[in-house]
Amino acid sequence: MGGVAAVQPERIKRSKAQMILHRQGLWSDARADVVRRIDLGRQEIEVATDHHLLFLNIRGAAKSGENYIDGRNVGFSPRPDGSLVYIPPGCHWSGWDEGDAEACYLMITVGNGFLTHLSERLPTARKLRPKIGFRDLVIQGMARQIACELSHDDPMSDLIVEGHLVAIFGLLQRLSQTSNKMSRGGLAPAQLKRAIEQIDAHVDRPPSVRALAEEAGVSYEHFCRAFKQSQGLTPYGFFNQHRLERASDLLRRTMMTVTEIAIACGYASGSHLSTRFRRETGLSPVAYRNIWAE
Repeated sequence: MGGVAAVQPERIKRSKAQMILHRQGLWSDARADVVRRIDLGRQEIEVATDHHLLFLNIRGAAKSGENYIDGRNVGFSPRPDGSLVYIPPGCHWSGWDEGDAEACYLMITVGNGFLTHLSERLPTARKLRPKIGFRDLVIQGMARQIACELSHDDPMSDLIVEGHLVAIFGLLQRLSQTSNKMSRGGLAPAQLKRAIEQIDAHVDRPPSVRALAEEAGVSYEHFCRAFKQSQGLTPYGFFNQHRLERASDLLRRTMMTVTEIAIACGYASGSHLSTRFRRETGLSPVAYRNIWAE
């Protein structure tokens, strides 16, 4: 694990910005770095290690840029706060991004041997591929809880971090298996884009699936089947996930009460949101908000 300790975040994401915070924690299986910078302009990315790297964008959005995986341009999608990046050992992620002038990110570095040992208990484990700019509330919350362990200096911290890492890699394996099941036969890109825009614009009052199918010019049955093929979720499941993500954004970014957030996101009450949020993330909305407090 000596190699994990030697990783230098400032060389992974290079910028002329002023670093105003760098907190670091080191455990037997992992290291965590919280880096906060101001006057942030163009950021050059150069990631190539023998470890697993998980980045969580805590604050500040990357709004434009380019991404290369092993020299191949893989396009760019904006990465708002709360978004994640996973880079496996031996993978080269390079490129650049620009966005908000103030930013804070969490980088979790995990030794390659951790997953090797874990794979012995998972005979169906797949080789994980890089994922840039994805959302997963459970992984996001667990990564943030690992960062919270930076303020604890006791023997239990190592055990707690290990538990979170096991869960994170289990979820990454599940996401990988879901992605592999998705193949051709989904909605056309323009149809899918329009459907997601409609869901996003009416998160408090979702359009009916039949209305989305009619706008796409396909039957209800075909739309449901093709949407799941494209997204890995039914339209209803995707909407519920999207609504929870919107609620999580408001919990992080605003001081709105849980009831106000629930109403803004189309839940019947604050208790309804709390029940769904806890079921999905294992945390109450208040507990989720607290782990994001700096």
